[in-house]
Amino acid sequence: MPTLLVINASPRGEMSISRRLGERYIHHWLAAHPGGTVLERDLMKSAIPYMNVDWIGGVYAPPAVPRTPEMLAALALSETLIGELVNADQMLICTPMYNYSLPAVLKSWIDYLVRPGFTFKLAPGWPGMLADKPTRILIATRDVHEPEGEDDQVTPVIRRAFSFMGIRDVVSLLAGGSLGVNRGEVRLDDHVASFEQAITTLVA
Repeated sequence: MPTLLVINASPRGEMSISRRLGERYIHHWLAAHPGGTVLERDLMKSAIPYMNVDWIGGVYAPPAVPRTPEMLAALALSETLIGELVNADQMLICTPMYNYSLPAVLKSWIDYLVRPGFTFKLAPGWPGMLADKPTRILIATRDVHEPEGEDDQVTPVIRRAFSFMGIRDVVSLLAGGSLGVNRGEVRLDDHVASFEQAITTLVA
């Protein structure tokens, strides 16, 4: 049976719009894939470090150079995150948009995935090593933005990084209008429900 890897990047817990949108996606995905498995990676609980010298040195230093314990820890975390991605049949990324871009925790997760010898080859053209798989992005935004417009810098970053690794079936949904929810002018449940049909059409 298929496995869906769900990545949550919002710090807002039960009040998170992107997480609530993700719950609706999972509901429809399980209906389409009875017996399927959902694996969640909550980036707010994972404490993935920013890319640092331990990761860079551990990955790129010549094989004869001994790896420090810090390097080995960074490499082990990278391999865990890559393993989750490789073993999943499909992926769902639930994230807010911060200042037109993605949260730092989501960028750190991506940085630990893009690794030579694991997700791309150190060869001419940098060929990706991952099999393509349906990847969907639910983006909660304060304002209403045009799909594929210049205000959305979340989708292009994720799409380019994943394409580099070999994953090209990447589709996003901009769920705009969260300002009304934050101001108490719109009920959270009503806001989430307004995207129900759009979410349904995204399910692969």
